[in-house]
Parts: sequence; C-alpha cells; structure tokens
Amino acid sequence: MSTKSDYTPEEWQLLIDVPSLAGLAVMVAGKSGLGSMKESFALASGVLDAAQAGECELVDSLVAARVNDKDRSQVESLTSPYRGKSTEELMQAALDKCSDVLELLAEKSTPDESLSYREWVLGIGQRVAEAAKEGGFLGIGGERVSEHEREALAKLKAALELA
Repeated sequence: MSTKSDYTPEEWQLLIDVPSLAGLAVMVAGKSGLGSMKESFALASGVLDAAQAGECELVDSLVAARVNDKDRSQVESLTSPYRGKSTEELMQAALDKCSDVLELLAEKSTPDESLSYREWVLGIGQRVAEAAKEGGFLGIGGERVSEHEREALAKLKAALELA
C-alpha cells in the first residue's frame, strides 16, 4: 500500500489534482447554470467522502492530506492553470492528467490501489453529473445527467481505463 511518502511532491500534486479536475470537467460540460452550486458541493463532498469508505490507503492518505495538511488541488487555486479554459480545453486537460496518473499508479501503486483510485475519480465525476438536473425550468423537468455530461463521463471512463 502506498502513502504520501512514496511519491514526489509533483506526483502527489497530480494525485490530488485529478479528482478535482475530472469533476470540474464534468461540471463545465453540463452547463447547468444554477445547478452549478449543487455540482460544486458534489465535487467537494465527493473528494472528502472517500475517507469514510476506508477501502484504499492511498485514497485515505489523499483525503487526509487535503483535510489535515491542507494540500489543495491546483484546480481550487486563484492562480489555477485551468482558469479561463474552454470546456474542450478543460476536458482535454483532465484526460491528459488521467493518462499521467495511470502511468504513475502503474509504477508506484498496487493494482487494487490503482483501481480504487480510478473508481474514486470516476465516482466524483458521476456524483457531479447527478447533482443537478439539466434542462427544464427551475428544477422542473429536465434530466438528471445531460448528454454532454454522459459524453464527459464516457471520456473519463475510457481515459481511466475503466471501460
């Protein structure tokens, strides 16, 4: 099982960034307007709720670092390199980082840890997609997961090799 001490600061930052970036890519793909607040909450809680499951030491270490050590995703920074990016650019950045994290996990984690981490990332995206209805008027009508969100989730699933 791997923990923070097994990774360089840059590698650890990548592991912290990918869940938030994946969730943001799904959120932006949905274009839900008022629902974005619900999606933002789903993103934040999805990142932190993994600690309650306690199924993966790596994920638990990442959540503990976020809560206790105040390690932050670059996505959350006011100087975020993702600020001002288009929907397509954000999705491509998320896919690129997923590719990078796959290589890292293959090198430094167990297969079970890798799978748990990748499922956690996709689960955050799914949680964001389901947080607010798309379409409709003031929450009436619409659909739970929009076509754009389904497409974003499918791309993330493939990039995380969960397809």
